[in-house]
Amino acid sequence: MVKFACHRATIALAAAMWSMAGHGQEALKIGAPTSLSGRYVAFGVQAKRGIEFAIEVWKATKGETAAGHPIELFMVDTQSDNALTVSTMNDLIQSRRVNIIIGPDGSDIAAAAVPPWKRAGDRPVWILPGSSGSKTEEEVGADRYFFHTFAWAYDYHKNSAQALLQSIGPKKRVAFVYSDGAYGRSQIGPAQKYMKQAGFEVVDSQLVREGASEFNSAIVKMRATHPDVVYVLMQTTDVIQFTKQLNIAKAGIKYQISTAAPQLPEWQNAVGDAQNCWIGVTTWTPGLGLPGDPREPKLFPDSNTWEAAFRARYKREPGFLDVGYYVSTMLALLAVDATKSVNRDAVTDWLSKQDYKTPLGSSSKFSRSDITPHQAFSKVVLFQRVKGTKGFESAVFYPTEIAKAKLQPCN
Repeated sequence: MVKFACHRATIALAAAMWSMAGHGQEALKIGAPTSLSGRYVAFGVQAKRGIEFAIEVWKATKGETAAGHPIELFMVDTQSDNALTVSTMNDLIQSRRVNIIIGPDGSDIAAAAVPPWKRAGDRPVWILPGSSGSKTEEEVGADRYFFHTFAWAYDYHKNSAQALLQSIGPKKRVAFVYSDGAYGRSQIGPAQKYMKQAGFEVVDSQLVREGASEFNSAIVKMRATHPDVVYVLMQTTDVIQFTKQLNIAKAGIKYQISTAAPQLPEWQNAVGDAQNCWIGVTTWTPGLGLPGDPREPKLFPDSNTWEAAFRARYKREPGFLDVGYYVSTMLALLAVDATKSVNRDAVTDWLSKQDYKTPLGSSSKFSRSDITPHQAFSKVVLFQRVKGTKGFESAVFYPTEIAKAKLQPCN
């Protein structure tokens, strides 16, 4: 039976709630604030698929409940809006009384979700499979009920600097272009820090307006500094505009790098041939060949098997948030199943000790980040978009042990 939850304020509900009979036990209520519309919709649709796919696989493998607890999912569209995210979090925590929150996606709205969650004395367990922005980490602090299943900004840029150093050597000239929102501002500091530490020379740093219709003036100024590398720190819709305009400008920059955007079909489809030779940084990409878990091979098969099952279900390639939300949701379900409880302390204690091999990474074990006590899946992968016989592909060139290609300069 499908029940639709309604937010009677200004938020549009965009998904459903499952509720099955479970021997009279208290329901497991999962809240999923998700960008099903607005500027982060590319992230939100992946989040939705990942959560739904995990619940489908769980039901097919373990049954309709988690240790007898009926599973209820409240998935609400934040519309990629900070104010609506605050309202959504308040509703999920205070009215819906959810036990576990999974999401939201983009860095800006994740940061906006922190204050309403922190204000609640009986706040639920929060698993966040997105947001690399340092503002979120700083505001969450050392809270024991928070679990981050994504790389932070410094994880991205520490690895990016090492990958570029290894591939093209030091003393190259780097120009940064970053947006004025929470994402760009949180990324620029660690990006510059680690590039300088790796021996690169920062020759320019352009701050641009988030959501701007054009970036031509920034491109002109940046090109005048003659960089070898342009490092773009914006969200997907802005990277689309910048990529198109940089291509038209024929700036002649040898290496063009962004973070998550080059992996997203939305970016790839929008920019077309302009994607050639762009570098992307991601927590996961198809084809890594990660092993499955011997204890739960149906929930956590090897990544190739998981990808095949995903493609059969959705008729498309999975993205990094598809797998991130899948794994995070599955860990939540396993926590309740193992503890036979929806109590937040029981769930927290179990999550902090578990360790599975998953399609997202070789270990799901949590350890301390710079600030928070529960951090997993910090390793990132760097790839370059190259044109093959079947169209553009992502050629992984870092880390070395899984590399399938070498980084090439743009023509």
